Amino acid sequence: VNEFLGRMEALFSPDLFIIGGGVSKKHELFFPYLKTQARIVPAKMLNEAGIIGAAMAARAIR
Repeated sequence: VNEFLGRMEALFSPDLFIIGGGVSKKHELFFPYLKTQARIVPAKMLNEAGIIGAAMAARAIR
């Protein structure tokens, strides 16, 4: 993750990384070890965003 974020930071110079999915569920265990200039935060819905999005899409089809 650290290597990937480092490459993304070099390419795009972001101010913030928002990390979602399963990785975000245990963010407190490894976020302190990530070395980026940009701030790193977990996504607000953590790993639930995909489930919520799928439910909203299914509802819209009806």
